[in-house]
Amino acid sequence: MKIMFVCSGNTGRSPMAEFIMQKLIKDASLSDKISVSSAASKPTDGGTLHQGIAAKLGMEKIPFREHIARTITPKDYAENDLIICMDAGNVEQVKGIVGGDPDGKISMLLDKDIPWDKNGFNTTFNDIMRGCKSLLYKIA
Repeated sequence: MKIMFVCSGNTGRSPMAEFIMQKLIKDASLSDKISVSSAASKPTDGGTLHQGIAAKLGMEKIPFREHIARTITPKDYAENDLIICMDAGNVEQVKGIVGGDPDGKISMLLDKDIPWDKNGFNTTFNDIMRGCKSLLYKIA
């Protein structure tokens, strides 16, 4: 199974979800069955992981690596089983980029928008962790 997480710029919420999910998958010994990536719903190629997001991941002992932002493409839609967005705006933007959602792959991580919480990113982290745990439970 291939999962792609999407947020507006691919420098904060979606890479945070990618790195959290990678850790959860590894801890569940499912790395050979599930792969994870991330992308942006707006043209923002070339940005790097937000420093606050990197700091929060480090505090929470979530491994991360260098990250370069990129925008989702129709090819990504074809190659991934699930496209998981951080907010309703991302869902609509992704549908516009990839030409709709004929295969029903696009959804939100939670049933609410995940905020860009610059105050330590606690709410962002907690929401993404909760959503990733729930998603892994559903697909594992």
